[in-house]
Amino acid sequence: MILTVLSWIAIAILSVSYWFQIWKIHVHKEVRDISLTYNILLAIGFGILTFTVYEERSLIFFVKQVSTTLPVIIIIIQVIYHRHDTWHDLALKRCNSCSKEVERQWKCCAYCGNKII
Repeated sequence: MILTVLSWIAIAILSVSYWFQIWKIHVHKEVRDISLTYNILLAIGFGILTFTVYEERSLIFFVKQVSTTLPVIIIIIQVIYHRHDTWHDLALKRCNSCSKEVERQWKCCAYCGNKII
């Protein structure tokens, strides 16, 4: 009984974590730090596991698959849609070589690869 309750809580936590990512992308329209490859592989893995749901006829596994696969697909669509958008933060530095915005913690520019001074 306790394991079942904990499993449902885990599904809710997993789903909410993906929806927070979706909301962050929606608000900032910034996908520079999100890996499209990772999310595509995640969606493929979840898709393959859907066949396990069919075989096992497990309600909890079905809910888990739907509640995690759907947000991952939405994230993929958001990444593709917003891949050329940028969210500007006036407090960020700019690279001396290519003049693109660089995050505070970056040691090298993600665009041109030069060391940030």
